[in-house]
Amino acid sequence: MHGTLPHPLTGLVLTLALGVLPASARTLPPAARPAQQAQQANRVELAREYLMQQRTALGLGSREAFVPAKAFTNAEGEAVVRFDQTYEGCRVLGSQAIATVPMTGGMRIAADKVRAQVAVADAPTLTPEQATAIALHHLAPKGALADAPKVERVVFPAEFLGNLATTVDPDTGRQVLDRKLTVHAKLAAPYVWAYEVKTHLKNDQDGPKALTYFIDARTGNLLRVNNELYQEATPAVGTGNGYYNGAVSIPTSLMNDGTYALYDPSRGILPNPSLAGFADDGSGWGPTGLQVWYDQHDASGASTWMTYLFQSNPTNTWGDGQVFTAWGQENGANGQSAGVDAMYGITQTWDMFNHVFGRNGMDGQGTSVFAQVLSTNPYYVDNAYWSDWEQGLYLGAGTYPANPNGMNSLNELDVVAHEMTHGVTASTVKFITGAGYEEAGLNEATSDFFGQMAKAYAARATGADDAIPESGEAWRVGFKTGHGTPIRWLDKPSKDHRSVDGWYDGLYYMDGHYSAGVLNRALYFLAHGASATPGADDYSPYLPQGMTGIGNDKAAHIWFKAVTEILYSGNMGTVTYADAREAARQAALSLYGASADGWGLDSIASHAVENAFAAVNVGLAYGEMSRTQVRFADWRGQDWISRHHFSDTGYGHKQYFPMGEAVSPRVTVLNNANPAVTWSLGGPSLYNGATYVEKGGVINPDGTWTTPKNVGWFAITATSKADPNQFAEGRAFIINMDTDTDLEQDAIDLGPIAFSWQLTNGLNPAHSMYNAPWVDDADVAAFVDAMKSTWWNK
Repeated sequence: MHGTLPHPLTGLVLTLALGVLPASARTLPPAARPAQQAQQANRVELAREYLMQQRTALGLGSREAFVPAKAFTNAEGEAVVRFDQTYEGCRVLGSQAIATVPMTGGMRIAADKVRAQVAVADAPTLTPEQATAIALHHLAPKGALADAPKVERVVFPAEFLGNLATTVDPDTGRQVLDRKLTVHAKLAAPYVWAYEVKTHLKNDQDGPKALTYFIDARTGNLLRVNNELYQEATPAVGTGNGYYNGAVSIPTSLMNDGTYALYDPSRGILPNPSLAGFADDGSGWGPTGLQVWYDQHDASGASTWMTYLFQSNPTNTWGDGQVFTAWGQENGANGQSAGVDAMYGITQTWDMFNHVFGRNGMDGQGTSVFAQVLSTNPYYVDNAYWSDWEQGLYLGAGTYPANPNGMNSLNELDVVAHEMTHGVTASTVKFITGAGYEEAGLNEATSDFFGQMAKAYAARATGADDAIPESGEAWRVGFKTGHGTPIRWLDKPSKDHRSVDGWYDGLYYMDGHYSAGVLNRALYFLAHGASATPGADDYSPYLPQGMTGIGNDKAAHIWFKAVTEILYSGNMGTVTYADAREAARQAALSLYGASADGWGLDSIASHAVENAFAAVNVGLAYGEMSRTQVRFADWRGQDWISRHHFSDTGYGHKQYFPMGEAVSPRVTVLNNANPAVTWSLGGPSLYNGATYVEKGGVINPDGTWTTPKNVGWFAITATSKADPNQFAEGRAFIINMDTDTDLEQDAIDLGPIAFSWQLTNGLNPAHSMYNAPWVDDADVAAFVDAMKSTWWNK
């Protein structure tokens, strides 16, 4: 069935009639894909022209346009194009349209992220050079920059104001908040001109950093800081005649001197951006192709801070299969084992994305990838990370067994595939990293899931290159890297005593590596099903009847389509687990069609998606009417819950209270006749990456909370008495309101507070007549909120 010509826009999400192909014909065989890829450029232009014609219907004006950002041809032969919205030629942050142009004609347009009525007043007063200088001042590098900063003028929506910048804790490798990088809480208009300044560090003093700064182009204020390193906290080991996978076949190259190197020029059509500046040494090497490098050390294990390609092997037999111990001999057989594991991992992952999903490389453009192994840099010796700037992954040497709590080398296949998958999401959906956003968990879980799919793919039967087998995965991340203790379990994430098995309101406070448990478990259920036996690892109290899975291959195709063709964040943190569920449902319907009962928007696969997400408390199961929900929701039109302290979702649903008072935090219980909750101090995030938050005070027998007698952020959890599986974690900021020092906190205190605010337009003790209490950069409204929320009936 052929599609029709484009028809008028009827909403923000367009579907231009698309023929539904039989399920057996949806995925093209690899040999048929080049003909479709050859038409990609024409389809990109067709989609751009159509979007430009629809500007009025989308609420856009003549100053706005669409420019292609990324395009690829998927496994079904459709061109998928992401278009950035521009205003006066400058990119509008977080605004993108996604066009899917099928081989049968017609197209689908997802334009729900397009922003109508964008208007920016005045012109920038800062130059790009001045904005760069501001960013570098905040970056404060201790060593040399790895690359010159990249600066671009953009339109910045006020809702994307950040909180505090993140930095990396050298002891744990975790992202933590850096209070030196406080951003400003208010903008003069909904949209302002800004400069996006991308910075890249990789030196002995700073370690690896890739921070993107957003600078107000008129005031020079720091609006937001994004961490662009896609870092995995607990990586693993690799393959080849390697320590992890034993004897395997790996691609190599015969060099001009007659020796061999761990270098595969057959994969990758564009040069690696980090290697493109290396001089041609006449050996036959080039920056195009997959390749493995190593950190060099002396015999005592001290790094020389030099890196080299694994090469000069006269026999083309690599590795001794043993754990690495031979410092100073990284290019010898013992060191080659790590290189073999890494090479096997990157080629298997590359091939999986290419043959199964039709994606040419991590960025979809065929850009070559390198892996660097055996690093002892303290920032990632027990870690691994993907650098999208460099299109490369860094795999630490590990500190085990000298450090019993450390890791084996980080070359295990699922760890390698995890990091490379960050390259896919970085060039498509652009998930943000770090705590404070639900999509941080979606980011890490997507990499965890495709890491398992890469393991299954590597175990495929000979010739079965275009599908994910139904076995071969362990659903454990880094089992061997953790020397027998997985870094994470996908079937039962809470086994690590830090990850969660289900969604709850407040999940975004948690570090993404642990909030990933929600999607990890949902995708496990989608592929393999859930048990109806209480106590089983694959049992869910949110879906006690259990479910049947649809298999690895279908689950992988559904989630790949969701993240590459439907979801979009743009590093702004806007994607939620509810969005992920809906995107997966749409992908299931698109890929696997309507059910035989003829009811239209139903299919066995879409029902499975609904059930799998319901099993992790995201949405309802197929046919389910309602379920209890606990929410720290805004009350009375947001007048009780502060909306004045930044717009970052990481600090949403917060409440302000005076210190040392018996208060009643507010929470909503939905879909249950019994609204009663049990309060408890703290919350899951305190054990899973939350920073600058404590638990304290006393829960009283009447259910009130006597707040702590010290200022700061505190976590508190409400659990439904009717359904203890449902709970929510919120934040409260405790304020010392006794500004007149009469040992009472009452309405009289608001006078000096307001006077101080009026005098200085900010509660700054250094310049105020009164030494107003510290309130974490909030304004006088925080004190009003504290009054209302504490003595609401007075």
